[in-house]
Amino acid sequence: MGTVGQDLRYAWRQLRKHPGFAVLAIFTMALGIVANSTIFTWIHSTLFNPVPGVTRTGDMVTLRRGESISPPLSYDDYADLRDRTRTLTGLLAYHDDSMSITGSSTPERIYGALASSNYFQVLGVQPVLGRTFLPAQTNERAGAAEAVIGYDLWQRRFAGDPAILGKTIQINLHPYTIVGVAPRGFVGCKTGLRTELWIPLGMDRQVFGWPRVNDRSVTWLNALGTLAPGVDRRQADKELNLLMQRIAGRYPLSHQGENRLATDPLWRSPFGVNVYLFGTLPILEALAALLLLLACANVANLLLVRSVARRRELAIRLSMGAGHWRVVRQLLTENLALALAGGAAALALTLWTSRSLGLFVTASPLPITLDGEVDRAVLLATVAVSIFTAVLSGLLPALRATALAPAEVLKEESLGSTGGIAKSRLSGSLVILQVALSLLLLVCAGLFVRSLRHAQSIDPGFDPSNMLLASVDLGPAGYSAPAGMEMERQILDRVSGLQGVQSATLADFSPLNFTIHSESASSPEGYVPASHESLEVDRGIVGPGYLKTLRTPLIA
Repeated sequence: MGTVGQDLRYAWRQLRKHPGFAVLAIFTMALGIVANSTIFTWIHSTLFNPVPGVTRTGDMVTLRRGESISPPLSYDDYADLRDRTRTLTGLLAYHDDSMSITGSSTPERIYGALASSNYFQVLGVQPVLGRTFLPAQTNERAGAAEAVIGYDLWQRRFAGDPAILGKTIQINLHPYTIVGVAPRGFVGCKTGLRTELWIPLGMDRQVFGWPRVNDRSVTWLNALGTLAPGVDRRQADKELNLLMQRIAGRYPLSHQGENRLATDPLWRSPFGVNVYLFGTLPILEALAALLLLLACANVANLLLVRSVARRRELAIRLSMGAGHWRVVRQLLTENLALALAGGAAALALTLWTSRSLGLFVTASPLPITLDGEVDRAVLLATVAVSIFTAVLSGLLPALRATALAPAEVLKEESLGSTGGIAKSRLSGSLVILQVALSLLLLVCAGLFVRSLRHAQSIDPGFDPSNMLLASVDLGPAGYSAPAGMEMERQILDRVSGLQGVQSATLADFSPLNFTIHSESASSPEGYVPASHESLEVDRGIVGPGYLKTLRTPLIA
């Protein structure tokens, strides 16, 4: 420990004597390290930790039907699978959508979820106040007028009132008793989306006015399960498909179309933003690694140049009996000090850049939450990358700087010689490496820009220029169907009459949205469907002048 302390003190003196070199090397290392620490923060917050507040997500899977990203199950199908599966130790179901907190002077639209009674138990989430839903509810289909609210909603709406349990919150004009508060950081089990309130599945009719919980033919529930010990996804897929085929055989009329179930690990579930991130973030991490290699090559070249000025010092130390590896260790200690300083600067920058992932997401009415968090894992990863940077950039220059004959060096110094052919070759090789890595990064950047320009030039089928989008939900405000239609007519008339508005329309969906919520059965004239073939199609309800407003041309 004494020699290590001596090395550190000597390294500090050397860096103080050459502040220009130290600042340049630290800045170069910090740029390479911050790129890696930032992207690692994004990966850690989304892929490694897909559900904040849930510790064991590695054995959790989501269910999908075929290749569709629509909710795969009806309530009855979910209940049958939950009660009969042996490859899953728990299977929960939920349906998330926008809800409105009403009954006060300041209504608020939030994102909430209808959840099965075992929702929190399967996730292993314990409330900070009160309880969650009772898993032993005898009639889950009927539901109960109770709610679990999110921690942020509790703080924002109720000022963190510790006596919140038993009070009433009005959702879509209906009162619910608050029975629990979810822990801080937990925002539901759909990656990247912030859910702030949970109510029982059976309240679907009251909240949204739909009797879906009693209709086996309506698939509206997402499902998440936990694999049993020793069970892999292939075994779970096999069992779930066998169970689903039996269900489809018993109820053929309500199981037209695709009935094949498949599971996905939670970190790349198709339900949530990870479906877009699990393929993108590793590519960004690879590019950041190239940038780190480029920074290491830059620093190594700086160290080689500096070693020329230190030849006399190193020769004297070796001639006085200092061991070869002792000097190498000293040089690596100096470089480690530079790298740790660069890592500290990178960590400080990461506190800001880690929260920039959400900037890459286009505006959406969905409550997308993609902020990274600098925690212990990120800190350890940054330290590891800093040490790796120190060794990678400093080992070869240190070995080259100490591979000298002290007598010859002192003689060259007396004659005014300042270098050697070997160092020139090594420096030239590092320059070639820098150019090659820079060219590779430049090519990748060019391909990215070209792909971005190509994506921007794709015709989406409508013209989004000078177009504004606003949303309104009249159902939670107490409007009946006739009153809602009259309000929509008045809204359309008033908006159309505004100065500068060329055209306006209404629709129950927006283009390029995540999903269309409505399906209708189709009956093409003269077509005879095959067995279990579904003729349902996604449909949107639109107002007059819809295609004109979106400037969508008709081909026939």
